[in-house]
Amino acid sequence: MDEQDTGLPTDEMARIRALLRPPPIPGVDDWNIPPEPTGVCDPEIEAKLAQFHALKRDAVHPKHFNDSLMSNRSFRNPHLYAKLVEFVDVNERTTNFPKDIWDPDDVREEWFADRIAEYQKTRSEQQQAAQAANTGKRTHLEFTSAKLDSSKSRDRDHDERDRGGKQSGGKRYNPYVKDQYGRDKGRGWK
Repeated sequence: MDEQDTGLPTDEMARIRALLRPPPIPGVDDWNIPPEPTGVCDPEIEAKLAQFHALKRDAVHPKHFNDSLMSNRSFRNPHLYAKLVEFVDVNERTTNFPKDIWDPDDVREEWFADRIAEYQKTRSEQQQAAQAANTGKRTHLEFTSAKLDSSKSRDRDHDERDRGGKQSGGKRYNPYVKDQYGRDKGRGWK
């Protein structure tokens, strides 16, 4: 593949390939992928693959194997996956990594949902107990009255009027009040 095929310079393609290439596994060459076989391929397998490629690349009616599977009525069974796994005897939790890098069977008990729920319940109970112990310490607040000088009382009257208090008769201005036709009343006092 060169610049004419993709429209990208070859050095750009090399950079993209380098970014997409997964990091090597220490002590394992080429991710333990076996080399390409040198022997002759089975002619029946080659013929079958050639037939699938021809069906897929048909200009008039292209067919893909997965599309034909999905359109097959017997594959619409919701339990089909479980039956196929059982029939083929596939271990769904296996991995291609060596056990020292990733072991899917190394599952700790505290990772299960019931253990997590128990931990959350215990933690919640502890927090509630700590909160109850802290709230019992202070049950009463002492309030003292302060003298009001005349300047503060004027400020308070002014604040009450602005908030719709004494001076305005308890009414507050509402700019969103509309009349029966949906028009702005202009005064908006409620």
